[in-house]
Amino acid sequence: MAGKRIKMVDMGGHNTVPTLRFQTDAAATIIEKGMLLKLTSNGSPYVTPLVTADHTIGTDTAIVGLAAGDSTHTSLVDGYIDVYMPLPGIVYEIFAETAANIDTQAKLDLLIGDRLTLTISATTSAGDWTLNEDAGEVQTAAFHLIDGDYERGTCKFIIRHGGTILGDQDLA
Repeated sequence: MAGKRIKMVDMGGHNTVPTLRFQTDAAATIIEKGMLLKLTSNGSPYVTPLVTADHTIGTDTAIVGLAAGDSTHTSLVDGYIDVYMPLPGIVYEIFAETAANIDTQAKLDLLIGDRLTLTISATTSAGDWTLNEDAGEVQTAAFHLIDGDYERGTCKFIIRHGGTILGDQDLA
């Protein structure tokens, strides 16, 4: 059973979100639906899941989007994965790193507008993905907190344009 993942909650005015197909490397980390992916290296045709403390604009390789399903690679054979493009305006939802930090509307409101990074508890299928509101504002972080649901312990964010394959510079 997969851990907590990221999901799209608002398509930003788009009727559908296009997908692109990327290659996955044999014997690489498992990739499952709801994981954010980045290029393995600049110029590489392969993608890999983000890791804890990602994503730093200008340092990390570009985010290619959200996994639309599971990858097809095995321990011996390269595979593919379909990825939702990180279009501007799409709103994503993720659990907060520490639910007690956003357990009232007033606490959540204090964090809205912060640029944050991810925490990923493990790269296995049981690993949980959370937005790290504990670290506070990180100017070069790619995830911009815009809302949330304090009763459910979730945060809503957008991906800053400069952190994606679609943007050379940050527009957020």
